[in-house]
Amino acid sequence: MDGTERYSYLPIDTPELLQEHYTEIQKTWWQTVTDAKFDLVVVHAGQAQLFFEDDHGPTFKANPHFLQWIPPEYAVAESCLVICPGKTTRLLFFQPSDYWHAVPMPPDHLSGHLEIRTFTTVADLHQHCTEQVEQLTKAPERVAFVGEPSCKTLLGKDWQQNPSSLIHRLNFARAAKTNYELAAMRNASIMGALGHRAAANCFSEGGSEFDVHMAFLDASEQNEPELPYGNIVAQNHHAAFLHYQFQDRHTPTELNSLLIDAGGSYRGYASDITRTYVTAQSNAAHEAHAAFTSLLAEMRNHQDRLVNAVAPGGSYVELQQLMHEQLAEILTTHHILKCSAQEAFAHGLTEAFCPHGLGHLLGLQVHDVGGQQIAESGELRPPPENYPALRFTRPISENMVLTVEPGLYFIPVLLEPYRNNHASFNWHLIDALCPFGGIRIEDNVRVLPTGIENLTRDAFTTIGYTGAHP
Repeated sequence: MDGTERYSYLPIDTPELLQEHYTEIQKTWWQTVTDAKFDLVVVHAGQAQLFFEDDHGPTFKANPHFLQWIPPEYAVAESCLVICPGKTTRLLFFQPSDYWHAVPMPPDHLSGHLEIRTFTTVADLHQHCTEQVEQLTKAPERVAFVGEPSCKTLLGKDWQQNPSSLIHRLNFARAAKTNYELAAMRNASIMGALGHRAAANCFSEGGSEFDVHMAFLDASEQNEPELPYGNIVAQNHHAAFLHYQFQDRHTPTELNSLLIDAGGSYRGYASDITRTYVTAQSNAAHEAHAAFTSLLAEMRNHQDRLVNAVAPGGSYVELQQLMHEQLAEILTTHHILKCSAQEAFAHGLTEAFCPHGLGHLLGLQVHDVGGQQIAESGELRPPPENYPALRFTRPISENMVLTVEPGLYFIPVLLEPYRNNHASFNWHLIDALCPFGGIRIEDNVRVLPTGIENLTRDAFTTIGYTGAHP
């Protein structure tokens, strides 16, 4: 591809993938509903919201539990699912008669897996849902409702809303992906890779943060509401803000570096990819440019080692510690810290250079649910006190998709407390590197019985792009 062609994504609506997906999630939901001692569950897509004192609002995004069954292009506000063990799941699809907006079409290609009923008014849909529930159970207290607390018109008087006994089980199970979900995430990874290639080219040509953002959107064929999360496009010192949210329209006079954290969303499933680049020539001091370029190469090796350490049965808490042990080696080898690596790690000095966790679960949500949940019952394993931002603490298991995203940043608010009372910091070099902001490299990996499938690297290979990572 030359960058102007549109990419043909991998087909995922095959009979085999759809059959396996719906068989698996139906089995999971039926078992979960039964174990939680309910007769059935109503899953509501959600309601469209308006901004305060306004007649329009944010783009609607459906309940993720609903999205596991229904792709986002068919996940219409006010629609719902009725899921009852032993019965075909029924989709109550809202298709209003409207001329202000385009009328959504029902997902007829899923009719072999769901019973689909279409309604033109919310009142009719709600009435049918209530009647359906009454036919399926005579005990309304054994009906679970999964959806936004604000939905009062559908919620039955004695139904249990978002009961923890059910939600905990659903969240725990969602970590393991079906083959359909994995196929969607491979396509989301390709979308992200196409965007990242265009973003890197735009940066190399001197584009601003806004230019890079627009290049990513165009190449990945997404508009902003379709993104899995807001693009982080940070040049120079802006990369020291972990979730930098602005986009300067003008290229800085001294353009040193780019950190871009941006992904794709395919059928509701996300990719979450970060790459860092340095300019071939910088107006910054030669020493600082050379040091940052060397750090970037070392951070790539650092991330490689962490990716290769992911395995079923492993612990992200231990990998978090390994990340900081390796970071201590990098900081001392590159003379940013003037002490031994053992001292830097033992005294927690690396935590001032990387305050976030190594990674998180990925799927229907970017920071997918259940990462600190170690049992179906909802029991949690909190992160260690010195790594409070670690989002994933449960044992690694097969068919999870995880991010691996080590970082090294020069964040003034974290570094300043050490300036006057710690001799181990090389302030001359640190101050010279601050205009580069920081480095983060992030891949998305699927856990195999042995080793991993690197969705991110495979996507870059698929599109023929080698510039993002060796």
